[in-house]
Amino acid sequence: MLARQGLLPLQQGRTLVRELVRLRREAAAGRFPLDPSLEDVHMNVEAALTSRLGDVGARLPTGRSRNDQVATDLALYLRDSLLRMEQLVVAAAGALLAQAAGPQGRYVVPAMTHLQDAQRVYLAQVLQVHARRLVRDASRLRRVRESMIYCPLGAGAIAGSSLPLDRNFTSRLLGFREPHPNSMDAVSDRDSASETLGALALLGVHLSSLAEEWVLWSTPQFGRLRLDDAFVTTSSLMPHKRNPDMAELLRGESGPLIGLGAGHLVTLKGLPLAYNRDLQTLKPLLFEGVRRAERALRVLEPMIRTARFHTSPAAHGGGASPTASVELADELVRCGVPFREAHRRVAKFLVELERGHRSWGDLTEEAWGQAFPELRRRGWSPPAPHQEPERRTTSGGSAWVEVSRDRMLLERALQRHLAVLAAESARLTELERRLETSPVQGRVSARK
Repeated sequence: MLARQGLLPLQQGRTLVRELVRLRREAAAGRFPLDPSLEDVHMNVEAALTSRLGDVGARLPTGRSRNDQVATDLALYLRDSLLRMEQLVVAAAGALLAQAAGPQGRYVVPAMTHLQDAQRVYLAQVLQVHARRLVRDASRLRRVRESMIYCPLGAGAIAGSSLPLDRNFTSRLLGFREPHPNSMDAVSDRDSASETLGALALLGVHLSSLAEEWVLWSTPQFGRLRLDDAFVTTSSLMPHKRNPDMAELLRGESGPLIGLGAGHLVTLKGLPLAYNRDLQTLKPLLFEGVRRAERALRVLEPMIRTARFHTSPAAHGGGASPTASVELADELVRCGVPFREAHRRVAKFLVELERGHRSWGDLTEEAWGQAFPELRRRGWSPPAPHQEPERRTTSGGSAWVEVSRDRMLLERALQRHLAVLAAESARLTELERRLETSPVQGRVSARK
């Protein structure tokens, strides 16, 4: 851009670009050590260019400040990081949907409220809850990424520049829609970083919820899940233990992610305009948040993909379960009994069964008719556990047709995400290729 605007000779511009490309490749290969005495990466790059090119290298910072460079670097870092995390979140959601669509998805399991059996549902519906949460997480990350349309480069320290910079040109080269319209906001805005950490905090909460369920399910008391050996450890003392350590570590990531987001906001809340050095303390918080989230997500997808689920034999047997109490109340409603009255009578009936040390499976059709006269001519008996989910056919309910519809909607959402991610990855790859291979062009009217 500087050469194009006549702010340095065209040949010097080409020389600078070639050397910058060379430095970038050296850095990627680990052959560009940073000198801490030079304060930051920008001064390291400038010093390296000056040592190799002399005064030509000293022309690099023309028309810009480290303030706008830091803001630009942060935007580029976030754009790449958000894209990677979206891909990992979508992959984890896809693994959950694959499990839900498999034979295990038809297992009937108790859905719980207050950590107690509530109503029977298909395992697929439970897995799809977690998949749907992850789809929302991917959408949040995508919204943050797509909101980053302004390029800070050229905003200078606070008030722009008196040099004839072409900020539109540099914005396009770096893949932004347009220059940031306010130079003061450009150097001090950290909203995208805060939004990223907020999205990662909620992602951490969702990972913790899934992990907590799987920790419980993998215990002998629940017996619903067997994690692959790669994701469990044994006790240093007790050889029989299969501790779900990876799930526990996933559960543990929510606290740090929430704390990092809170710390980021607390630092920002007391800052006057525009750039303040306090902003430098925020970068480690963001880096740690991204690092923690990526690390957790890289564990999550294979842990989901290799998990094996179990179902209790009772879930497919003929014995009725008290979880069908809702079905009994609903049947009374069909007989004209007000729901609140039906609820009271069924609750009282359950208490009487418990006091008599009897179970639902002990009752005959005649016994049901004696307890609830409205049912005598209806031939009603409670559904078996494996029959329960199919009775709830309302939209979004537990019937298989509704569970399948939900999965279809999720699969479509994931396909849309994948298409957007592929297009954005291709766009950024092409931008990098152009930055490294396109020749520097000067203007016909450029000053000498």
